[in-house]
Amino acid sequence: MLTLTAAGKSANDVLNLVKNAATGSEPLKILVDGPAQAETVRKFLDAQGYSVVLEDDEGTLYITAMKEEAKPVPAKNSARPVPLQSQEAPSTIGVIISCRNKEYNSSFMKKFLLSLLKADTKPDVIALLDSAVKIAAYNSPLCVTLKKLEAEGVQVLLSESCADRLGITEAAGAGVIADMAEILDEIFSCGKIVSI
Repeated sequence: MLTLTAAGKSANDVLNLVKNAATGSEPLKILVDGPAQAETVRKFLDAQGYSVVLEDDEGTLYITAMKEEAKPVPAKNSARPVPLQSQEAPSTIGVIISCRNKEYNSSFMKKFLLSLLKADTKPDVIALLDSAVKIAAYNSPLCVTLKKLEAEGVQVLLSESCADRLGITEAAGAGVIADMAEILDEIFSCGKIVSI
């Protein structure tokens, strides 16, 4: 069993630590700070196909995780039917939009968001980071499209530190201001992550 210590680490460092350790089939034992950190790690490991148990050892919280064995796929000539793809639970999708330059490409972003709006499968979460938080400002021409995506069940999250730095906190017309730990919780709980 591989033992990791997540206690005292930031949410990003914890997820990187667990992500690097979760590459094999070896069981994991992870020391965590508390229930919030445990929930973040649990969501990530669940998405990676691990069965997860939270243990309390006299006030010290541990997560033990074992990789669930893949179910064998029957041979083509087997009498057992193979389940149809549509019978499986739908995969969740998270989209991270990050504009590291001072400005985002408004033409590209408009086409991208309109394409998401028209798509049959929509992401569960859209996280706006860096200058991309400006897209959600009430005076942005793209704010209306984000509001339509929200109306169709897409969760839009704006980085609190980026919104504050760029003066968008009070001017947000769409989405919810969230700190990075909350954003990472939502994004890493998704089965698929797309970064733009």
